[in-house]
Amino acid sequence: MKVNVICEKQIRDGLVELSKEFDFELAESINEVFFIKSNRNFVSFAEGNMYKIEYTELVYAFRLFVHVLARFKINRFFDYNFEFNSKIEYLTYMLDCSRNAVMKNDSIKKLIRYLASMGYNRLMLYTEDTYEVKKYPYFGYLRNRFTKDEIKDIEEYCDLFGIELIPCIQTLAHFNAITRYPSMSELFDCDDILLIDEEKTYEFIEELIKTCREYFKTNIIHIGMDEAHNVGRGKYLDKNGYHDRLELMNYHVKRVLDICKKYDFNAMIWSDMYASLLDEHLNVNVEKLNDMPKDVELTYWDYYSTDVNHFEMFLNIHKMIGNKYSFAGGAWKWIGFTPDNRYSLKEIEASMRACMNTNTYHYILTGWGDNGGETSPFDTLPSLYFASLMRFDLLKLNQDINNLMFNDEFKLLSDGLNFNEFMALDLNNRLTNSSNVQERNTSNRYLLYNDPLLGVMDSTIDENCGKIFSEHVKEFESINYKNTKFSYLFDTQYRLAKVLSIKSRIGIELRCHYKNNDKEALKSDLDKLKTLLILLDDFYNSFDTKWNKENRSNGIDVFDLREGALERRVKRAINLVESYLDKKIDSIPELEEEILDYFGNDKDLKKEYDIYENRWRRISSVNVND
Repeated sequence: MKVNVICEKQIRDGLVELSKEFDFELAESINEVFFIKSNRNFVSFAEGNMYKIEYTELVYAFRLFVHVLARFKINRFFDYNFEFNSKIEYLTYMLDCSRNAVMKNDSIKKLIRYLASMGYNRLMLYTEDTYEVKKYPYFGYLRNRFTKDEIKDIEEYCDLFGIELIPCIQTLAHFNAITRYPSMSELFDCDDILLIDEEKTYEFIEELIKTCREYFKTNIIHIGMDEAHNVGRGKYLDKNGYHDRLELMNYHVKRVLDICKKYDFNAMIWSDMYASLLDEHLNVNVEKLNDMPKDVELTYWDYYSTDVNHFEMFLNIHKMIGNKYSFAGGAWKWIGFTPDNRYSLKEIEASMRACMNTNTYHYILTGWGDNGGETSPFDTLPSLYFASLMRFDLLKLNQDINNLMFNDEFKLLSDGLNFNEFMALDLNNRLTNSSNVQERNTSNRYLLYNDPLLGVMDSTIDENCGKIFSEHVKEFESINYKNTKFSYLFDTQYRLAKVLSIKSRIGIELRCHYKNNDKEALKSDLDKLKTLLILLDDFYNSFDTKWNKENRSNGIDVFDLREGALERRVKRAINLVESYLDKKIDSIPELEEEILDYFGNDKDLKKEYDIYENRWRRISSVNVND
């Protein structure tokens, strides 16, 4: 489709980049769009095929253009005006680049084009150790760390669309990847937590912040500080004796803030380490609050509720503290290979409504990648898009405009798939046909890595599990995704569903048939195991394609190790069953064991559909595997 635009050069340059995604060409045409800088974000119908876009920030020019483009695409020229009235000043996407999946710059640029098309005006790069710090060669070693030139390249591309690129680092905990190196060990207190009140620690932190100053133009930095629950309880305790944890936090935050000010950064931290000062009844330890640094922004993060009142209560608590504050919700992509957009939509809707009700100025949508980074940010496109609509409070509009948004505009983003079709990417976390969003299930991972012989998770699996995944397979087959740009996302989930249609219950069936001495059924199980090996290979190849399309090379080694271990265990099961059927062995000791309840109820096996277990080591074995 050809579109004639009248605009300044930077907007035209950005539109040329957007045309790589959304199938349009800037050329002489009857479809015309005028851009005017204004004090509002407004689309107005002019005449014929002409629209006028008024925008307050550069990124909104692109957001409104995508809206107009959707109108052109369906050849409907709505003769009414439409205002994008943002109730939240900043909408940020936080990209996790620390859990093995470090996106290639080209992939990040693709993500930036999508963020611009949805009106996000900030992008955070979460990097624990995945950026190059010259003084510390083991920092990010073999971890696909970003160089200065690579960060500058991303930042320049963000600038084209009016998106601010912000470093999101750590300055207290979450340094697990570097604790292994003897040359770094002197920096640590215990676990992955830095040693407070030690000059070498602050020399290290200053080098991190100095590096960020060299890499980024922004004056904003997120310095982490979350989940350091054992701070002061290791080397610090041995050296200095017991000190109150919050006293240590205040000391450390002040030291790091001084460094931030030295390099002209305004700092943000996650607020959870201060949560013990407060409770649900708004009781506040005023004395300790008075010692809390006031020149740092507190980010209240919460991904685990769908209740507006819950979020409002804690946002009001943060308001009472007196610091500047922001909120972070989640696009659920940290539970294995499969997203949970369904839950994310409800959580985003409730939390963003609470932010609007409490005048919270900044909403961060996090895209964590816990335990391997297997899920793509594009797997959560429905969540990213939904958050962009909520930000403009666009869920209360008439049916006509809602159809335009959720059908035609989303199809433009997704290359032809409607919103509900894209939501099918969630299926491998669905163990029932229930619409209950509280079934936050990680079955995609624990059913894949549950050992076929040990059966750590067997007690949780009901008799319909295999059937459910067979239904998921059919649903994927019914979606016309193969010729779309996101076909690789769907293919990975389709291949995984085929694996789980057999894998989910194979260990239970093996144990049952073995104990009943049903050799005919064991022969059938043997055929399933052999088929499973083929399906696992198909899934491996599909995921490998997905990874290599988006991410840098290192990091997939963890998937190779886990998938390789799984295949070896399936082969062991095949060898044992074959040997037993051929009477080469008298028994299979692994299948003699009686399964106990995973939740600790002994022989009272409990079936749950909201199991949140995605840690490979806990799923795959009960034996020592560190």
